[in-house]
Amino acid sequence: MHPWNAIHVTNNPLHNRLRYLRNAEAFAALALPAVLIWHWLQSGLPVDWALRLPPTLLVGVMLLQGAGYWHLKLESVRTRRALPSYFRPLYRALRLADLLALMAVVIAYGVMSQRGAATADLAWAGGLLVFAMLEYINYFGVQLMHDNRADLQYLLRHRRLRRAALATDLSRGSEAI
Repeated sequence: MHPWNAIHVTNNPLHNRLRYLRNAEAFAALALPAVLIWHWLQSGLPVDWALRLPPTLLVGVMLLQGAGYWHLKLESVRTRRALPSYFRPLYRALRLADLLALMAVVIAYGVMSQRGAATADLAWAGGLLVFAMLEYINYFGVQLMHDNRADLQYLLRHRRLRRAALATDLSRGSEAI
Protein backbone atom coordinates (compact mmCIF):
# COMPACT_ATOMS: atom_id res chain seq x y z
CA MET A 1 0.00 0.00 0.00
CA HIS A 2 1.30 3.45 -0.89
CA PRO A 3 2.57 5.35 2.21
CA TRP A 4 0.49 8.45 1.39
CA ASN A 5 -2.77 6.48 1.42
CA ALA A 6 -5.04 8.34 3.84
CA ILE A 7 -7.25 5.29 4.42
CA HIS A 8 -4.50 2.93 5.60
CA VAL A 9 -4.81 2.59 9.38
CA THR A 10 -2.70 0.48 11.69
CA ASN A 11 -3.11 -0.57 15.30
CA ASN A 12 -0.20 1.68 16.22
CA PRO A 13 -1.56 4.96 17.61
CA LEU A 14 1.70 6.82 16.92
CA HIS A 15 1.71 5.76 13.27
CA ASN A 16 -1.93 6.81 12.97
CA ARG A 17 -1.24 10.17 14.60
CA LEU A 18 1.74 10.93 12.33
CA ARG A 19 -0.27 9.83 9.28
CA TYR A 20 -3.13 12.11 10.34
CA LEU A 21 -0.76 15.08 10.80
CA ARG A 22 0.86 14.46 7.41
CA ASN A 23 -2.42 14.10 5.56
CA ALA A 24 -4.11 17.03 7.28
CA GLU A 25 -1.20 19.36 6.51
CA ALA A 26 -1.05 18.19 2.88
CA PHE A 27 -4.80 18.63 2.45
CA ALA A 28 -4.75 22.08 4.04
CA ALA A 29 -1.77 23.13 1.90
CA LEU A 30 -3.77 22.48 -1.25
CA ALA A 31 -7.33 23.17 -0.12
CA LEU A 32 -6.82 26.42 1.78
CA PRO A 33 -5.34 28.45 -1.09
CA ALA A 34 -7.80 26.89 -3.56
CA VAL A 35 -10.84 27.69 -1.42
CA LEU A 36 -9.66 31.22 -0.67
CA ILE A 37 -8.92 32.01 -4.31
CA TRP A 38 -12.24 30.51 -5.40
CA HIS A 39 -14.07 32.55 -2.73
CA TRP A 40 -12.34 35.75 -3.80
CA LEU A 41 -13.15 35.11 -7.47
CA GLN A 42 -16.80 34.34 -6.67
CA SER A 43 -17.28 37.34 -4.37
CA GLY A 44 -17.62 39.76 -7.27
CA LEU A 45 -15.57 42.29 -5.32
CA PRO A 46 -12.29 43.73 -6.51
CA VAL A 47 -9.28 41.78 -5.23
CA ASP A 48 -5.76 43.15 -4.82
CA TRP A 49 -3.99 39.96 -5.88
CA ALA A 50 -0.55 41.47 -5.28
CA LEU A 51 -1.49 41.90 -1.62
CA ARG A 52 -3.48 38.72 -0.97
CA LEU A 53 -1.59 36.12 -3.01
CA PRO A 54 1.89 36.23 -1.37
CA PRO A 55 0.75 35.36 2.17
CA THR A 56 -1.72 32.81 0.78
CA LEU A 57 1.02 31.00 -1.13
CA LEU A 58 3.42 31.31 1.80
CA VAL A 59 0.94 29.55 4.09
CA GLY A 60 0.42 26.83 1.47
CA VAL A 61 4.14 26.25 1.00
CA MET A 62 4.75 26.12 4.75
CA LEU A 63 1.93 23.60 5.18
CA LEU A 64 3.50 21.44 2.45
CA GLN A 65 6.80 21.58 4.32
CA GLY A 66 4.96 20.41 7.43
CA ALA A 67 3.40 17.54 5.49
CA GLY A 68 6.86 16.57 4.25
CA TYR A 69 8.25 16.62 7.78
CA TRP A 70 5.43 14.45 9.15
CA HIS A 71 5.93 12.01 6.28
CA LEU A 72 9.65 11.72 7.04
CA LYS A 73 8.87 11.33 10.74
CA LEU A 74 6.28 8.64 10.05
CA GLU A 75 8.69 6.67 7.87
CA SER A 76 11.43 7.06 10.47
CA VAL A 77 9.21 5.73 13.26
CA ARG A 78 7.61 3.05 11.09
CA THR A 79 10.96 1.65 9.91
CA ARG A 80 12.75 2.37 13.21
CA ARG A 81 15.47 4.19 11.33
CA ALA A 82 16.93 7.64 11.74
CA LEU A 83 15.56 10.52 9.75
CA PRO A 84 17.28 10.69 6.34
CA SER A 85 20.67 12.38 6.15
CA TYR A 86 19.23 15.20 4.04
CA PHE A 87 16.58 16.07 6.67
CA ARG A 88 18.69 18.39 8.79
CA PRO A 89 20.28 20.52 6.02
CA LEU A 90 16.99 20.65 4.10
CA TYR A 91 14.86 21.83 7.00
CA ARG A 92 17.52 24.24 8.24
CA ALA A 93 17.51 25.79 4.75
CA LEU A 94 13.69 25.85 4.75
CA ARG A 95 13.68 27.51 8.18
CA LEU A 96 15.88 30.30 6.83
CA ALA A 97 13.96 30.55 3.54
CA ASP A 98 10.65 30.74 5.43
CA LEU A 99 11.98 33.47 7.69
CA LEU A 100 13.26 35.49 4.72
CA ALA A 101 9.96 34.99 2.89
CA LEU A 102 8.02 36.10 5.96
CA MET A 103 10.16 39.23 6.24
CA ALA A 104 9.70 40.00 2.54
CA VAL A 105 5.92 39.60 2.76
CA VAL A 106 5.76 41.75 5.91
CA ILE A 107 7.74 44.50 4.16
CA ALA A 108 5.57 44.24 1.05
CA TYR A 109 2.45 44.35 3.23
CA GLY A 110 3.71 47.50 4.93
CA VAL A 111 4.52 49.18 1.64
CA MET A 112 1.21 48.20 0.05
CA SER A 113 -0.79 49.29 3.08
CA GLN A 114 0.70 52.79 2.67
CA ARG A 115 -0.53 53.03 -0.91
CA GLY A 116 -4.16 52.98 0.15
CA ALA A 117 -5.18 49.34 -0.31
CA ALA A 118 -8.78 48.39 0.44
CA THR A 119 -9.60 47.36 3.99
CA ALA A 120 -10.79 43.91 2.88
CA ASP A 121 -7.51 43.27 1.05
CA LEU A 122 -5.49 44.41 4.06
CA ALA A 123 -7.56 42.27 6.41
CA TRP A 124 -7.24 39.12 4.28
CA ALA A 125 -3.52 39.62 3.71
CA GLY A 126 -2.87 40.52 7.35
CA GLY A 127 -4.78 37.51 8.64
CA LEU A 128 -2.94 35.15 6.30
CA LEU A 129 0.37 36.74 7.25
CA VAL A 130 -0.37 36.11 10.93
CA PHE A 131 -1.30 32.51 10.01
CA ALA A 132 2.07 32.10 8.24
CA MET A 133 3.89 33.50 11.27
CA LEU A 134 2.05 31.10 13.58
CA GLU A 135 2.92 28.17 11.31
CA TYR A 136 6.58 29.20 11.42
CA ILE A 137 6.48 29.30 15.23
CA ASN A 138 4.57 25.99 15.34
CA TYR A 139 7.22 24.26 13.21
CA PHE A 140 10.47 25.85 14.33
CA GLY A 141 9.67 27.13 17.81
CA VAL A 142 6.97 25.82 20.12
CA GLN A 143 3.97 23.57 19.51
CA LEU A 144 0.92 25.79 19.17
CA MET A 145 -1.60 23.15 18.09
CA HIS A 146 -3.14 21.19 20.95
CA ASP A 147 -5.77 18.97 19.41
CA ASN A 148 -5.61 15.84 21.55
CA ARG A 149 -5.79 14.83 25.18
CA ALA A 150 -2.04 14.15 25.58
CA ASP A 151 -1.10 17.62 24.30
CA LEU A 152 -3.65 19.30 26.56
CA GLN A 153 -2.50 17.26 29.57
CA TYR A 154 1.10 18.27 28.92
CA LEU A 155 0.09 21.92 28.68
CA LEU A 156 -1.90 21.78 31.93
CA ARG A 157 0.74 19.78 33.79
CA HIS A 158 3.76 21.86 32.75
CA ARG A 159 1.97 25.20 32.23
CA ARG A 160 4.09 25.98 29.19
CA LEU A 161 4.19 25.22 25.51
CA ARG A 162 6.18 22.21 24.39
CA ARG A 163 9.06 22.61 21.95
CA ALA A 164 7.95 21.90 18.39
CA ALA A 165 8.66 18.36 17.15
CA LEU A 166 10.45 19.67 14.06
CA ALA A 167 12.60 21.99 16.18
CA THR A 168 13.47 19.09 18.48
CA ASP A 169 14.43 16.86 15.55
CA LEU A 170 16.54 19.65 14.01
CA SER A 171 18.47 20.03 17.26
CA ARG A 172 18.98 16.27 17.56
CA GLY A 173 20.21 15.88 14.04
CA SER A 174 19.70 13.04 11.63
CA GLU A 175 19.90 10.36 14.33
CA ALA A 176 16.43 11.37 15.60
CA ILE A 177 13.62 8.86 15.35
